[in-house]
Amino acid sequence: MATIGTAAAWRRIPGIATTALSGLSFLNFFSTAALPPFSSSSTGTTSPHPILNLLQEEARSPRRRADLLALHALALTSGLLRHPFPASRLVDVLLRPGAAGDPAHAAAVFDSLDSPDAYTWNAVLAAQVRRGGPPADALGLYFRMRSAGAQPPDGYTFALVAKACSSPGCGVGIGREVHGQVVKCGMEALLVVRNSLMRMYCGIGLLNFARQLFDETPLSCLDSISWNTMISSYGKSGDVPAARGLFDRMPSRNLFSWSAMTDGYVANAEYSQALVLFNEMQGRGFRPDAVVLVSVLKACAHLGALDQGRWIHLYAERNKLGLDVNPVLGAALVDMYCKCGYLDVALQVFDATHDRDVVLWNVMISGLAMHGHGKGALELFRRMREHGVVPNGSTFLGILRACSHVGLVDEGRETLRSMQDHHVKPQREHYGCLADLLGRAGLLEEAEEVIRAMPMEPQAAQWGALMSACRMHKNVEMGERIGKHLISLEPQDGGRYVLLANVYAEAGRWEDAREMRRAMEEMGVKKEIGCSFVEWNGTIHEFIVGDKSHPQTGKIYAMLSEMEKKLQMVGYVKDTSQLLIEMGNEEDKEIALSYHSEKLAIAFGIINIGRGTPIRVVKNLRVCRDCHTYAKLISKIYRTEIIVRDRNRFHLFRDGSCSCRDYW
Repeated sequence: MATIGTAAAWRRIPGIATTALSGLSFLNFFSTAALPPFSSSSTGTTSPHPILNLLQEEARSPRRRADLLALHALALTSGLLRHPFPASRLVDVLLRPGAAGDPAHAAAVFDSLDSPDAYTWNAVLAAQVRRGGPPADALGLYFRMRSAGAQPPDGYTFALVAKACSSPGCGVGIGREVHGQVVKCGMEALLVVRNSLMRMYCGIGLLNFARQLFDETPLSCLDSISWNTMISSYGKSGDVPAARGLFDRMPSRNLFSWSAMTDGYVANAEYSQALVLFNEMQGRGFRPDAVVLVSVLKACAHLGALDQGRWIHLYAERNKLGLDVNPVLGAALVDMYCKCGYLDVALQVFDATHDRDVVLWNVMISGLAMHGHGKGALELFRRMREHGVVPNGSTFLGILRACSHVGLVDEGRETLRSMQDHHVKPQREHYGCLADLLGRAGLLEEAEEVIRAMPMEPQAAQWGALMSACRMHKNVEMGERIGKHLISLEPQDGGRYVLLANVYAEAGRWEDAREMRRAMEEMGVKKEIGCSFVEWNGTIHEFIVGDKSHPQTGKIYAMLSEMEKKLQMVGYVKDTSQLLIEMGNEEDKEIALSYHSEKLAIAFGIINIGRGTPIRVVKNLRVCRDCHTYAKLISKIYRTEIIVRDRNRFHLFRDGSCSCRDYW
């Protein structure tokens, strides 16, 4: 049987020591025994040195800081740190995420080394990248490595330096400096280095440099990382055609490739294409993971694609993707159900998620706000604080919107004031939300004072909220003043001209309204076209005003005619006061109102969606007064629920009334 002090015995000790000893017990135990000498062969896998073995155990399963300090002391007193290899491994352990050490401790050990090897330099560089320090620090460390006469940098060194210099604030100079060092050291041919340089150039916004590297690399040498880096970066930059072009050329796609392309579509509001790609991905045999599902759920939420969203929910449950403990996936599901009008199911998913982070709470609060449940949002905010979750700026924005949608003026004022109690500094959006709340309540002067008194320069979004309130309360004088200011801030936004023109039109100032139209034409700006979406049989059907491109156009317009007759029988009169331009007679105005996109969508829903199933419409703009009245009456005449999500909130039309109580 081996005795203490022999190599065979020492090889058996670390497994016992790491479970039975802690703190100074390490030092006490080993100080009474003779350590075997360190030699270069001790780095092999067959007979590792016992202290190296303990360091490996520490790297795998970090213990208390006292244990690591004892291990450091043992290596120091035994003379082991005179050798570069074990010293570098100690530095590596001290720098690992979750280790009991700290950067200052690691720096002290590192600075004491006579000749750190490339592994040690890379370990320090990797720690620098993890901490996210300034790029100049990583470059400085690299040049310090070169001047110290250490071993030549390897591919991993340059991969780390490029990653450290890939943030948007780096600029061209630093990026070109890194690339120059790669060329100088003859490392440009290594694919790991080329991929890192591509990511660096993409990160600092120089996609043309990244694409040049990509195109210069032989096709047979590119790997999935090369392709995915470019596809993802093009998507993030808004160049979806370029991303799709590479995606289609890619010789072999993996799950990340499909995820990157889907993210690109979603990030650029091409939601229908994202769903098409998702279905194609499954047809090719790829099983989506939680990351892909989160992206697709965003598309479902924007389109109101409830059936697709439900399928994803069932898929996540059947494949045990951890819905109850994954707050990111849970938040995406809650957001989807809220935006598809299924608030009760959203609350069920929220309650079933055990690990609720602040994002999940914020999504649920915003969902309640969107549905006009102001009191419910305030109650959920109270529960959030009881659970010890610290609110952030998005939390208060959701609460302020909830107050705005139902006219809780006092609660809104108190919410903004209370932000300082939670050490959250109000931003433009918070002041704008309070101004919107006050404006909707008719307190236009106070709303304007909030905007003018905010500690930062107000932007168009804040003035736009007040402008909408001026129109709502028919304050033409203030509306004209603010409307002209808005146009000066955003002369290329057609919506600003339209809003002021509508204020003029409602006041009968048709010449001023026509002047706004002429100004739009001179500036070359256009009004955003209203469009509405309805999901039926798993397919999203899109309509624009006066649309005649749908396969069921004949049936839809026949249904519109039938609906008009029934509406006239109950006394419905079109509200023509909001038309932008003056028309020859009231009949022309009424015809123009008859074919708004939401009316076409509702007609389609009545034709195809069975009675007893709500008709769910998503509109990209705020629903107009005439369409709001129209939907209320249709819901009663046809005994069907109509749920419309416009740009601001939800409207549940049932039996002739709306959940917004005509306050929107």
